[in-house]
Amino acid sequence: MYVTENQTVEIEQDQPSAKIELPRQYEAKPRLRALLLEDRDDFREVIEEFLATRFFAVTAVSNGAEGLREIMKEVFDLIVCDMMMPQVGGEMFYWAVTRLRPAAGLRFIFFTGHQNDPKIQSFFQRVNATVLIKPFRLDALDAAILDVQRKLS
Repeated sequence: MYVTENQTVEIEQDQPSAKIELPRQYEAKPRLRALLLEDRDDFREVIEEFLATRFFAVTAVSNGAEGLREIMKEVFDLIVCDMMMPQVGGEMFYWAVTRLRPAAGLRFIFFTGHQNDPKIQSFFQRVNATVLIKPFRLDALDAAILDVQRKLS
């Protein structure tokens, strides 16, 4: 038995081959791609697992330099980015990404524990960012994902 390109199942038997049409809900659907940037391993792992439960194929990196390498290779549906990271922080990463892929600017969710920093506040206002304040609940991340999807529609 095997699945053909036109989504039918071929059953090999001693008799002539039988064909069964697969119901539409069993057809493979492409997964959305998410890029996650977080320097803390424990936090990154929790968010990565959560995004996977939301049917995202997740690429997780620990800083903006690694994130830029991934952006050069692939287009992402969602970018979840910490603001304070070694090498390349969230703001610098955002500007580099939007220079390479301008449409990606709407796909960002930022998170930070430094929400009172005037420079960070100014950046968030300039880019009309979707922002989560650490620590945050995973249902807040769910709501932020919906916010990004609304911006894109």
